[in-house]
Parts: sequence; structure tokens; C-alpha cells
Amino acid sequence: MKLLPGIIICALLGTIAWTLGLFLPLGAVTFSILLGMLLANTFKISSRATPGISFSEKKILPVAIALLGFSLNYNVLLSFGVLPLILIFLGIPFTILTALIWGKLFGIEKEQALLIGVGNGVCGSSAIVAVQGVVKTNEKNVGMSVAIINLLGTAGIFILPFLLSLTPLFSQQIKGMIIGNTLQAVGQVTAAGFSLGNDTGQVAVIVKMGRILLISPVVLIVQFIRNPKAASLEKKTRAKVPLYILVFILFSAINTAGFLPESMTEALQFSGEVLLITAMAGIGMKITFRGLAQQGKNSLMTGILTWAGQILFTFLIVFPYQILFL
Repeated sequence: MKLLPGIIICALLGTIAWTLGLFLPLGAVTFSILLGMLLANTFKISSRATPGISFSEKKILPVAIALLGFSLNYNVLLSFGVLPLILIFLGIPFTILTALIWGKLFGIEKEQALLIGVGNGVCGSSAIVAVQGVVKTNEKNVGMSVAIINLLGTAGIFILPFLLSLTPLFSQQIKGMIIGNTLQAVGQVTAAGFSLGNDTGQVAVIVKMGRILLISPVVLIVQFIRNPKAASLEKKTRAKVPLYILVFILFSAINTAGFLPESMTEALQFSGEVLLITAMAGIGMKITFRGLAQQGKNSLMTGILTWAGQILFTFLIVFPYQILFL
């Protein structure tokens, strides 16, 4: 019962967001985040609601993302050939190297620059926590890196869709690849991608999943570079792919193969959308304007310029492809 007040608040905000999304082009997911931010920064949230809000953010969101697998079709991604693979396999090392360069120029610790690069390049907080065990840096660097990555990803939910809406040259699928290759967390990719439409959201999430699956290889590579003689990783540094990601991949494969009746997949898709909007309200209520303003200047600039380079790199890859092949 202690979860109920917070879940009800998130559900009410989600309902309002859904209604607004029917009439305004911003999208229900974006409205849900904005309403959550507005509520949390205008009123003091009761401690009775906190458990339910945290539950919506941390437990409902993974279920929503898993169910969104029923809205995805891998044939969409396969139609683009090697482009997604190029973006992922070149984009991650480029982003990490960019962070190390900017970090050196701004005089921040190499370990923190590496965490910022991995967080930007792979999958946000999860990648930072996974690599942290290898680089053995202090908690302050980890906390600041996580905060900066979340700040940039939150800003990206609004900035990227706005910028992409100004570029009619790109197809919906190409826009999805840009979002999937440049935003840091699955929830952020989902919010930004589906705010531009289902086609964009589908491709964005699939590309993002490709990046997430490289968490373990990235940790192994970082470990090898720092300690080539290490025969194996310590148990605590091993990066595991979250269960909901594996379920998402399974559901996507089921949908691609057409095993389930269309009416059933539509019902599951709708359930995922409802849960996603509810969870986004919880995420919005965790974002405070004061918290966004408290990041270290040099570390923040390293994160911003790394992310900008990541976006530019992605544009330079997809733009020629769009011109030549689409």
C-alpha cells in the first residue's frame, strides 16, 4: 500500500500527458516528463509518495521497455544494411576518445573523463557503474559523471527531437538512428524517439539496444588496456546485461517472426505505452532545477563537448548515406 500514493500521482500525470498528446505535437511521453518536473519543482512532494514514484521510475520503466519490444520489427533495421553497425562500432570508441581529449584540455582527472566517455558512448549510468570497478576511481568522480550524463540525456530528450524536426531531409528511420546512437539511457532514447513517431522510436530503441549489448566488451577492453596481464575480471566488475533488455530482445524477435496474433501484440504494445508514460512522470519528478545547476564546470564542459562531438559524428555518417542510398 505504501507504493500506491506515488503510483497514483504518476498515473494521473500520465493521463494528463496522454490527453495533451492527442491535441499537441510534443507527444505524451515528453509531456509526462515535463509535468513531473513542473510538479516536483513547484511543490514539495510528500514523503508518502516517494516510494511509489521511485517504483514507477525504477520498476515500471523496465517492464514498459520490455513490452515495447512487441512494437519493434528487426526487418526495419536490417533494411539499412551495415549502417547501424558502423554507427555503433565506430561511434563508441570515437566518443570515448573524444572525452579523453576534452578531459585533458579541461584538466579533469583521466578516470572521470573515461567515465564520461563511456557513459555517453555506451549506455549512461549502467556503463559508468560497470567501468568504475575497473578504473577504481573515487565516488565523487562516479557521482558527478552519472549526474552529468543524466543531465545531458535529459536535455537531449527535448533538444534532439527539436533539431531533427527542423531537418526534413532525414527520414523517420534515420532520425531514429541518430537518437539511438547519441542519447545515453534507454528511457531517454525511448522518450525522444517515440516523440517523433513510432517509426523513429522503433529504430532508435533497436540501435540503443545494440550499444547496450557492448557493455561487457567495453569493460573487458578497458580492463585489458589498464592491466594487460589480468587474466580475468573480478566478479564485481563483470557487466551483466539487464534482464529487461534480454526480454525486450525476445519480444522483438517474437514480433518480427509474427508468432502472435496482431490483436494480442497491439494490446501488449498499448500496455507498454501506458506504463512508459506513467514511468516518465516518475522520472520527471526526480529532476530538480537546482540539481541540474550543481555540476562541476570543467567536467560539465567535457560532457557537453563530448556529446556534441558524438552527435556531429553521427550526422557525418548518416548524411551521406541518406543522400546516396535513400
